[in-house]
Amino acid sequence: MENGFEAPLDGRTVPIINHYNNGKNSMPVCTGFLYSERIVFTAGHCLFDNPLKKKYESISIGYPNEPYSQNSKRVKAQKSFASPDWGWADKINFNPTGEFGIYVLSAPIKVKGKVEIASSEQLQKYIEMKALVTNIGYGRQTPQDRHDGLPMRAPKYAQWPLVSYETVQQSINGALSWSGKKKYNMTFHVLQIPGGPSSCSGDSGSPFYIKEDETYVYLGPASNGLGGMPNCSGKPWEDSKMYMGAVAAYEYLDLIAEAEKYVANHPYVESKTTLNCANGKTTKKVSGTNPKCPKGFQVKV
Repeated sequence: MENGFEAPLDGRTVPIINHYNNGKNSMPVCTGFLYSERIVFTAGHCLFDNPLKKKYESISIGYPNEPYSQNSKRVKAQKSFASPDWGWADKINFNPTGEFGIYVLSAPIKVKGKVEIASSEQLQKYIEMKALVTNIGYGRQTPQDRHDGLPMRAPKYAQWPLVSYETVQQSINGALSWSGKKKYNMTFHVLQIPGGPSSCSGDSGSPFYIKEDETYVYLGPASNGLGGMPNCSGKPWEDSKMYMGAVAAYEYLDLIAEAEKYVANHPYVESKTTLNCANGKTTKKVSGTNPKCPKGFQVKV
């Protein structure tokens, strides 16, 4: 997120981290949203490391809103779920299909509040209202942002108004002509303007949501922009504005149900450790997920 603001602690937005060179290096490749303690929503292309449908081999999820570092706390992804129709539309990665993806975590991350997936009717109502949606991402930052005292990969946020499909139709026609494609697959859009906050590389999959009391009304994951990134790309082909597009989560309820079924059939089991504790000739065994010897006892080695 370029020119964004320090993100509020929403407790749901997480970095998606790729491990490479046999696990010796890692970096955030996308952003995700904790739908539940073990289910993370993101963009479909955030599951794949190239246009050949090869899934990332080693992914972990960082903790909500915490700055990314090589030593930051994280949980391994246990399984991923991609839409059956996912695929890059062309060699320049414009407008992939099936742009909704899910990671299931090997262990839970505690969350607060609750999530509601916006229905088609809710989304249309928000669009008609030109409602402001919140977006938080771990994407690239400007050199100025990197020297503002915040870690380079600190999450940042912005709020943008939803715009109607008719509003972006002219840009869509231009994009289709420019790309040689006949179909545009994004469901809804927000308006970004040059000089203001804009999405960058690494913000893919970041959540669009509207907060209603303690409920996150989740619309969908950030995916593709029309008009060029006004700040990030440097060469927008429409320099007055950009429409960031996303698919709607309600279009993927079957995929979400599949992930929920997997979680139900593969419950997390906490690993337990047993300590042998001694106080003179008296010994005790203490077991648990984080066991400690009683007062006066020490671990017997």
